[in-house]
Amino acid sequence: MERESSAAAAMLGMAGFVVLAVSEHDGELEQAIETTADLVGCPTCAAVAQLHDRRPVWVRDLPSGGRPVTLVWIKRVWRCPHPLCPKRTWTETSPVIAPRASLTGRARAEICRRVGEDGAPVAAVARDFGIGWRTAMTAVREHGTHRVDDPDRLADIDAVGVDETAFQAAAATRSTSFVTGVVDLTRGRGPARLLDVVPGRSASALLSWMNAQDPAWRSGIATAALDPYRGYASALRSALPDAVRVLDAFHVVRLGFAAVDDVRRRIQHEQTGHRGRTGDPLYGIRRLLRRRYDHHSEKSWARLLAGLDAGDTTDEQLARTWVAAQELRLIYHAADRDRAQQGLYRWLAYCADADVPELTRLARTIDSWHAEFLAYFDTGRVSNGPTEAVNLLIKKIKRVGHGFRNFDNYRLRLLLHCGVDWNTIRATPIRGRLPRSVA
Repeated sequence: MERESSAAAAMLGMAGFVVLAVSEHDGELEQAIETTADLVGCPTCAAVAQLHDRRPVWVRDLPSGGRPVTLVWIKRVWRCPHPLCPKRTWTETSPVIAPRASLTGRARAEICRRVGEDGAPVAAVARDFGIGWRTAMTAVREHGTHRVDDPDRLADIDAVGVDETAFQAAAATRSTSFVTGVVDLTRGRGPARLLDVVPGRSASALLSWMNAQDPAWRSGIATAALDPYRGYASALRSALPDAVRVLDAFHVVRLGFAAVDDVRRRIQHEQTGHRGRTGDPLYGIRRLLRRRYDHHSEKSWARLLAGLDAGDTTDEQLARTWVAAQELRLIYHAADRDRAQQGLYRWLAYCADADVPELTRLARTIDSWHAEFLAYFDTGRVSNGPTEAVNLLIKKIKRVGHGFRNFDNYRLRLLLHCGVDWNTIRATPIRGRLPRSVA
């Protein structure tokens, strides 16, 4: 009892162990420990065992005071005194330190948490623990894989969003590769969560993942938000036939202002014969053209109108396109679907009358997404914005990792960082395999 209540044992924080000595070596701490068991029975005949030998085992533990910690476990080898017992000798075990493990269980769990929840680089965490990158990444896989593959993580979801992000940048021997991300957009569940990422940016990639899910899960998805990409729309229509597909408002508005840029560049090139340069009237107002009309000050209005007067065509193609982009954005402010539909029809008619090639192309695109555009007002204004927020977290992990070559590692680290609820994990015991000698 006295050994259990010592200050060193309290600082160690491992039930069933006592600290024998502490020393420092090359900037690292070494703590000699042993179990508190004094009376041990033979696992075969239950006779009181006798001490046979002691064998030290070195294992890494949680850092202390900014220094890596090594536990030197003085393991006791017990011997059965009964001459007819077949057990002979055995070495003591503990559930907190697996046989032949290089890390304690709590150290492996903390490495996984820091890489997953905190998004820390594996190399930095390995350095803090005094271990190699591979050892740290092995701990992340052991503690993280069953968490991201837990079927409960996909439970109670009724809305999803899909989008693509770059996985590997283009190089001399390959083009840019993409992955498709599926994000939980269910309202009332806190921040959006990444459900999974699959290689590729195509209908087949998304459809394969969807078809691999339980049919009951797919039937529970009522809403799916997407960007204006036909590949994803086709996959969602096949895999989630009962779900309402919603075109993301942000991307629609971006298409409108992209048309403004296209018209500005065309007119600029026709008038000057080159790309925009300092001093060109339209180049000077390029940023003002992308600003909301109600965000303009008197000074910026004056600059915008002066630039249009000096650089626009006689039939005001750029001004007409700018008005169309502003009107397209305002449709999303409609009070209900009926008013939005009326506004969309007026907008399409305006684009047809404007007779601007880029605007006509934009109108055809929006009209081809007519149902998905108006579905925004039928679903409580569902947006793919949370999916874009998750994409920022994905890009952060990619920067932290300085790029990835192994897709499995990439997927695991993404899901641990933005696809797992770590608050729930802290409230539940770790579900991992116990060592064979303990289980």
